[in-house]
Amino acid sequence: MSVPKDLDDESLRRLARSFYVVRMVRYGLLVVATLGIAAISAAADAPAVVVVVIAALAVVFAGTMVAVRRHYVSSQQPPSAGPSSPSPTG
Repeated sequence: MSVPKDLDDESLRRLARSFYVVRMVRYGLLVVATLGIAAISAAADAPAVVVVVIAALAVVFAGTMVAVRRHYVSSQQPPSAGPSSPSPTG
C-alpha cells in the first residue's frame, strides 16, 4: 500500500492514529467477547479444556493489543540521529 504524496506529516499522523484506534477497539472487543464466552462455557459445565482454550485465545488477543501499541508508539517517535558521521572533507 502506498501513501499519497500530497499528505503532510500531520495528516499522516492523524490517519495512523485512526487506524490504531480502530485496531485497539476491535481487539479490545474480541478480548471481552472471548472472556465472556469462556465464562459462559464455565457456567454451562463445559469441559475444562474448552474454557482454557477460549481464555488462552483472549490472552493472545491481549498480547496482540500490546504488540500493536508498541508498533504504534515506535512508529510515532522521530528517528533517532545516530552518531554523526565525519565530514567527507576531513
